[in-house]
Amino acid sequence: MKPFLYIFAAVIVTFFGYMTFQVNYETRDAKKRVAQLQRDIAFERETISVLRVEWAYLNRPERLRILSETYFNELRLMPIHAEHFADRSPILRADLTAAEPVSARGQ
Repeated sequence: MKPFLYIFAAVIVTFFGYMTFQVNYETRDAKKRVAQLQRDIAFERETISVLRVEWAYLNRPERLRILSETYFNELRLMPIHAEHFADRSPILRADLTAAEPVSARGQ
């Protein structure tokens, strides 16, 4: 009976040793993947910031004005002035519509 227990204990110890090494290697692989993902995220964030700078550069008002003047006939663009833009504040619009007389709203 004792040799059976010794063999059983040896098998159990070997099994747990194998499982420990398996978990150890899986943990190392997971750490490597996390480090690679963090490098990828940093690279993508840097790319996004470069794209934002490029977008701001391409959307400079003077550049857009020159482009609209250059391609005015081809694109059939209207000249844009500050009066063309409405106030986009919903609070102000709600206050203005509430302050109007009922007869003015119907017209």
